[in-house]
Amino acid sequence: MSIKKKLLLQHLLIVSLTVVLLETVFFLGLITYYYTGAADMLKNHAVSSAHFANRYLELSGTPLQQSLPKLKEHFQIPQAEMQVLSPNGNILYSTVGFSQHDQIKTPDMKQLDASQANSWIGKDEMTHERILAVAIPLEDQGYPVGILRYVASLKNVDAMVIKLCTFAVLIGISIILIVMLLSITLANSLTKPLLEVTNASKQLAKGHLETRMNEHYRGEFGVLAKSFNEMGSELLRHEKMKNEFISSISHELRTPLTSIKGWSETIMTGNLEKKEETKSGLQIILTETDRLIEMVEELLDFSRFTNETMKIQRQTFLAAPLLHSVTKQFEKQLLAKKQKIELQIDDALELYADRNRIKQVFINIIDNAIKYSEQPGTITITCRQVKQAFVCDCTDQGIGIKTSDLGNIQKMFYKVNENSPGAGLGLAICQHILQLHHGKLTITSSYGKGTTISFTIPLLSSSFKSSGGSD
Repeated sequence: MSIKKKLLLQHLLIVSLTVVLLETVFFLGLITYYYTGAADMLKNHAVSSAHFANRYLELSGTPLQQSLPKLKEHFQIPQAEMQVLSPNGNILYSTVGFSQHDQIKTPDMKQLDASQANSWIGKDEMTHERILAVAIPLEDQGYPVGILRYVASLKNVDAMVIKLCTFAVLIGISIILIVMLLSITLANSLTKPLLEVTNASKQLAKGHLETRMNEHYRGEFGVLAKSFNEMGSELLRHEKMKNEFISSISHELRTPLTSIKGWSETIMTGNLEKKEETKSGLQIILTETDRLIEMVEELLDFSRFTNETMKIQRQTFLAAPLLHSVTKQFEKQLLAKKQKIELQIDDALELYADRNRIKQVFINIIDNAIKYSEQPGTITITCRQVKQAFVCDCTDQGIGIKTSDLGNIQKMFYKVNENSPGAGLGLAICQHILQLHHGKLTITSSYGKGTTISFTIPLLSSSFKSSGGSD
């Protein structure tokens, strides 16, 4: 069952139950007001009439039969028939004429009490009309001599009650219909954005990443639409970066492979006696092979990163020797760009981490610093202990990073310059490595002046090391 149908059924059920309960209360109040009110009015009149009639009979000393005209004159009411009955229920006198009724045995005639009147609602045996009857005994000197009874037709009362009940039912039905129309409108307002989200999601699933939702909805649906569009934009950006990555990595792989193939053919078809040329070609092949291995390793790291299978193997090592060996790898690049590295590190600073992964972080950070420093300058690397953490800052005097790029620089495939070498994975992988070490990577930059890349790793306690703790 759809959400729309569920909402409509729920609203219909709640409103219908509410209307039925209110109608029930109204009907009970209506019946009480008209029928009980009529019975109470007739009872009050019967009690007061019987009281005065008893006083009259007592003071006048006239038998009941001779007092009937006086009783009719003083105690009848236009809204009801007044009857005077014998103690056994036979009609002695009626304001509408004597009837040939048999003995009256209706419930109002049972267990009569001189202090109060009995009432009964039922059907007249002759006319089959609904009536209200009230009876009270008449006494002379404390002895029952007859019964004073009033009978009123309920035809007008029934008609009024039916009319009001019908009117109330029509109002209730109207309320239900109005609420249902409002519920349909409300359900449409709720389900329309959900249907739009569903359809948009299907389009995204089919690969139409440019699909967007209207953001004019209010409240949570507006937030949902905005979040969906942001998700679509992010997916589209990732798809674009993925395609650019594939294009870039294809180009990156093609270049060394072309060099390797070209020099291999040159060596095979050339004069092997030219040792310098052969040695130069083999050196190029070796260099390009190393470059291919680095790219493959980066792709493997990317695969581990996306599949969350990258693991770290902790060991205790000194940070200074590792950093010195890494900087030594960049001597040729530093010489070519007339740059130098200044190291500030305590030789006794010890880490308990994955040595190869931390080396990878150092390599990526220093490589970026050299790559984006287009003029002679100094790269300063400062490593120190701050409380219980190892902190490393790498500051260059390069081109810097624009504020608009700074928030995306650590995302996968993101490159400030699309023509720059690499796949845009280095910093993203570094960040993941540091997260596995419970550390973090931060980048601050001033465009045109330089960039500082910092990372922090907690220095684990000796108790953790001795327990063989791992991530």
